[in-house]
Amino acid sequence: MTDQQADESGKDDTMPYRLGLPAWAFPGWRNTYLIDRPSMLASYSSVFNAVEGNTTFYQVPSAVTVKAWADAIEGKDFRFCFKLPRNITHQSQPDMETLMLFLDRIAPLADKMGPFQLQFPKWAGMAHLRRLKPVFDAVASHYDAVVEVRSPELFTQPELLEPLLENYGFGRVMLDARALYQGNLQHPDVLAAVHEKPDVPVLATVYNRLAFVRLILHPDDTDNQRWVDEWAMRTAQWLREGLIPNIMIHCPNNFYCPKFAERFHSTLINLADVTIPALPPWPVPQQGDLIL
Repeated sequence: MTDQQADESGKDDTMPYRLGLPAWAFPGWRNTYLIDRPSMLASYSSVFNAVEGNTTFYQVPSAVTVKAWADAIEGKDFRFCFKLPRNITHQSQPDMETLMLFLDRIAPLADKMGPFQLQFPKWAGMAHLRRLKPVFDAVASHYDAVVEVRSPELFTQPELLEPLLENYGFGRVMLDARALYQGNLQHPDVLAAVHEKPDVPVLATVYNRLAFVRLILHPDDTDNQRWVDEWAMRTAQWLREGLIPNIMIHCPNNFYCPKFAERFHSTLINLADVTIPALPPWPVPQQGDLIL
């Protein structure tokens, strides 16, 4: 919506922050929340204005695929927050050829790019990160990025990472899995996923005005609201400070992510000092909260 259209309608539907899920095409959402006509991405992007884009962690997309993604979000205020391919971040020596290919392939989406996610495994401490200067140089010359680390030393001594963040203008991902680890660990969805969801301290410091949250909620919704409230309050404060936060809502069972994200959004509306429009309706109409 243009400023003129907003003035004429008396309503501005622009979202002041980015809200997304880990993917746009989880099979369980089809015909429950979203439809696949003309595509799942087109359907997803009619509700949410960001996505993590985990698909690029596993392989570099083809030029045809990137063109289809661009077509699906044409005319929409939408951002991809892609992860770098794992053979760049998860190997002792990064595959620079793959990085260059990846950056070339996604170039047509440059104006639809949110912060890249540079996600590193638990074994990757500062000694490893210092070896990745060519990777950081290449990414920082084109895009914003946020770094997600899991090495214990970078939580007990966060100042070790700060010079790198400052040098490149990167943010640091705020990963919060407390809902899982303080909830029922015997839930079958949690048992199947905890090895992928690190139990790391929550560090809520914003670096270089890049606030990027990955909030992992429990499939048993009994106690999720307190974590939703906490991050909604932080997000409201960031909005007061003029930031544009990126909030990504996760769950070990992706089926629940859309409704959990809708709840976060509704909670934020009641806390924020700025006007936040309600999420657009789901492409598949919902009947109350029966889905949960």
